[in-house]
Amino acid sequence: TPMYSTKGIEAVATVTELRSRTAALIDQAKGLKTGIMIQKNNIPEAVLVSYDLYLDLFAAHQKGKK
Repeated sequence: TPMYSTKGIEAVATVTELRSRTAALIDQAKGLKTGIMIQKNNIPEAVLVSYDLYLDLFAAHQKGKK
Protein backbone atom coordinates (compact mmCIF):
# COMPACT_ATOMS: atom_id res chain seq x y z
CA THR A 1 0.00 0.00 0.00
CA PRO A 2 1.23 3.50 -0.80
CA MET A 3 2.30 5.78 2.04
CA TYR A 4 0.17 8.57 0.54
CA SER A 5 -3.43 8.93 -0.56
CA THR A 6 -4.07 8.07 -4.18
CA LYS A 7 -7.22 10.28 -4.13
CA GLY A 8 -9.24 7.82 -6.20
CA ILE A 9 -6.53 7.10 -8.78
CA GLU A 10 -7.12 3.67 -10.31
CA ALA A 11 -3.53 2.83 -11.28
CA VAL A 12 0.05 3.72 -10.35
CA ALA A 13 3.13 3.59 -12.58
CA THR A 14 6.73 4.62 -12.11
CA VAL A 15 8.64 7.02 -14.34
CA THR A 16 10.67 4.01 -15.51
CA GLU A 17 7.46 2.22 -16.55
CA LEU A 18 6.27 5.38 -18.31
CA ARG A 19 9.52 5.49 -20.31
CA SER A 20 9.34 1.85 -21.37
CA ARG A 21 5.56 1.47 -21.75
CA THR A 22 4.35 4.91 -22.85
CA ALA A 23 1.94 3.73 -25.56
CA ALA A 24 0.46 0.99 -23.35
CA LEU A 25 -0.02 3.39 -20.42
CA ILE A 26 -1.70 5.94 -22.70
CA ASP A 27 -4.06 3.24 -23.95
CA GLN A 28 -4.75 2.23 -20.34
CA ALA A 29 -5.40 5.84 -19.29
CA LYS A 30 -7.96 6.23 -22.09
CA GLY A 31 -10.04 3.49 -20.45
CA LEU A 32 -9.90 4.85 -16.90
CA LYS A 33 -12.28 7.29 -15.24
CA THR A 34 -9.53 8.82 -13.09
CA GLY A 35 -6.02 8.32 -14.45
CA ILE A 36 -2.64 6.81 -13.75
CA MET A 37 -0.50 8.30 -11.01
CA ILE A 38 3.12 8.61 -12.10
CA GLN A 39 5.62 8.37 -9.27
CA LYS A 40 9.32 9.09 -9.11
CA ASN A 41 11.30 7.68 -6.19
CA ASN A 42 7.97 6.54 -4.67
CA ILE A 43 6.64 10.12 -4.66
CA PRO A 44 3.57 11.10 -6.73
CA GLU A 45 4.70 13.54 -9.44
CA ALA A 46 1.96 13.61 -12.10
CA VAL A 47 -1.24 11.99 -13.32
CA LEU A 48 -1.70 10.65 -16.84
CA VAL A 49 -5.34 11.13 -17.90
CA SER A 50 -7.29 10.68 -21.11
CA TYR A 51 -7.85 13.75 -23.24
CA ASP A 52 -11.61 13.56 -22.61
CA LEU A 53 -11.04 13.57 -18.85
CA TYR A 54 -8.62 16.48 -19.22
CA LEU A 55 -11.28 18.46 -21.11
CA ASP A 56 -13.83 17.72 -18.36
CA LEU A 57 -11.39 18.78 -15.64
CA PHE A 58 -10.41 21.92 -17.55
CA ALA A 59 -14.07 22.90 -18.06
CA ALA A 60 -14.80 22.35 -14.37
CA HIS A 61 -11.77 24.44 -13.44
CA GLN A 62 -12.83 27.27 -15.76
CA LYS A 63 -16.39 27.16 -14.40
CA GLY A 64 -15.03 27.38 -10.85
CA LYS A 65 -13.00 30.49 -11.70
CA LYS A 66 -16.11 32.51 -12.63
